[in-house]
Amino acid sequence: MSQFAFDAPTPPAPARAGLRLPGGTETKPLTVGQVNALIQQVLSGTLPPVFYIAGELSNFRTYDRGHAFFTLKEPGAELPAVMWRDNLARLKFRPKDGMAVIARGLIKMYEPQGKVQLYADLLLPQGAGALELAFRQLCEKLKAEGLFEPERKRPIPRLPQRVVIITSRTGDVLHDVLTTAYRRWPGLHTMLMPVRVQGEEAAPEIAAAIKTINKHAHTLADGKGVDLILLVRGGGSLEDLWAFNEEIVARAIVESKIPIATGIGHEPDTTIADLVGDLRGPTPTGVTELTVPDAKSLLREIDSTAAVLTRDISRQVRDADNQLARLLVTLTQTTRESVRRRARQLDTRQQQVQRIEPRHAIAQGWRRIDDTGRNLKDAAQRRLQRSRDRLAKLEQRLDRAGPALQLPRLREKLFALEAHLRAVSPQAVLDRGFSITYDENGHAVRSVAQVKTGDKLTTRVADGEIKSTVGTPRQASLF
Repeated sequence: MSQFAFDAPTPPAPARAGLRLPGGTETKPLTVGQVNALIQQVLSGTLPPVFYIAGELSNFRTYDRGHAFFTLKEPGAELPAVMWRDNLARLKFRPKDGMAVIARGLIKMYEPQGKVQLYADLLLPQGAGALELAFRQLCEKLKAEGLFEPERKRPIPRLPQRVVIITSRTGDVLHDVLTTAYRRWPGLHTMLMPVRVQGEEAAPEIAAAIKTINKHAHTLADGKGVDLILLVRGGGSLEDLWAFNEEIVARAIVESKIPIATGIGHEPDTTIADLVGDLRGPTPTGVTELTVPDAKSLLREIDSTAAVLTRDISRQVRDADNQLARLLVTLTQTTRESVRRRARQLDTRQQQVQRIEPRHAIAQGWRRIDDTGRNLKDAAQRRLQRSRDRLAKLEQRLDRAGPALQLPRLREKLFALEAHLRAVSPQAVLDRGFSITYDENGHAVRSVAQVKTGDKLTTRVADGEIKSTVGTPRQASLF
């Protein structure tokens, strides 16, 4: 049964006895218009001025001029009805077929068609209240459009500097919001856009305020713009908060380019503005705490982050020092191995000279070997010392600039040192015009005595191998 209670209409007074209405005669019949006017006269004089009729909506249609035509029905009975545009616009919900309602209005004859119908000026939903029904209907509509989805909403800036507050100029809400904001962030720049937050004019004012802020944001705060809008209001009943459930306010919030955070009513209160807003706070004070950072907490967070960064950088510097030490050991070992390898090569060459050269050539070769050994040793020591000096400079630079900037340069220098070391490799000897000859068994040929006519030889040069056949071997002197 409906939540609304109405007084039963007073039954009309019976017609006076003997009262007869003119019905025309055979010679003077009434016209259709006269009959309809007569019926209208009877209805006006005998029916109550206002009816409250319960029924189910059927064939509800709204036409171009904004008027609605529908039928109130129940099993076994129907009543045509009409509602003019102005009355329809005042409804808080959208009528639909199948909805159980109570219609208020008067019953009149529509004389051009001879049709008796209800001229309704109010529809009240049975069961749920009109505001509750309107809230559910608008929620369903906006949700179907995806306006409640988190992906649509704008991110709230972490450190807003310029905030516009939309609320009433009077009341405790503005004082509470400003007190909380300045306590948390003393340097915050706040601006007030005063609006009504209750009544018929509140919703259009709120929507207009949001659009105005967006339109002129670039001129506010000395041309620095606006970072955030706070839409706030104190607690109240559903009727008191209804302005924040109007579609015009919801659309303005969605269309805003500036993030909007809402704090409307108390924590249990939920409005459509909360659902489409970018962030909802439980109260005006609560949404202020959610959006305005706490300077003291932020300083503690910065100190904690700085400590973590200092620890991480120190660890990276230690790791870089260890890596440099390992590189230095590796470089020293590599240099020593290169010197030993060159010494072995010189010994091999000395043996070859002894087999194929006279004594004076051997003596001269030894002198060259000694000179080469000393030069190679001196060069290796100088190169090693230069490497150590460079590593020392790199360590000093690393202490000043950190490993992230120095390691690439050190890596380049190591590559350059590797290139120098390669210059004294056997391949480099081949590159300078020397060659090595092998017999068919892969043994190096150091003397003509190792070969005979017809043997197959392979000569290794810098860029490949040469296959040859021995003619007549003979021993010759190089000097």
